[in-house]
Amino acid sequence: MHSEKGFTIIEVMIALAIFSIGIMAAWALQTGSTRGNTKARHLTSAATWASDRLERLIQLSYTHADLTAGVHAPALDADGIDNNHNGLIDEPGESGPLQLTWRVTDDSPIVRTKTVRVDVVWRDPLRDKSLSLVSYKANPES
Repeated sequence: MHSEKGFTIIEVMIALAIFSIGIMAAWALQTGSTRGNTKARHLTSAATWASDRLERLIQLSYTHADLTAGVHAPALDADGIDNNHNGLIDEPGESGPLQLTWRVTDDSPIVRTKTVRVDVVWRDPLRDKSLSLVSYKANPES
């Protein structure tokens, strides 16, 4: 009897099929991880910019123009944030997925206070996402 060493074509095909399934699973994990990291980056950017703007607004005087009642929406190239994630802030003609606005409400929640809500909205491939931070400013002269 004659004995041959090696693998049959069926064994090689089964091994390739198992290997392919493993590679596809690793690819799916990598894709999901990349998507999750992108979402986390956008949320972190939005939280950072909103927090920065809210801190700046709260430091202003009670009667400052940026704290008048209503919605304030600066132009993208004058809002003080990096709208397009390129490392530059307020370059001429800047556009991008981030948009920052704030709403000031007088005498809320109590008289002689202002509610300041900062909103950051960004475009996601599927829909717009947003983050809001709220703080209160009291009139120190009352």
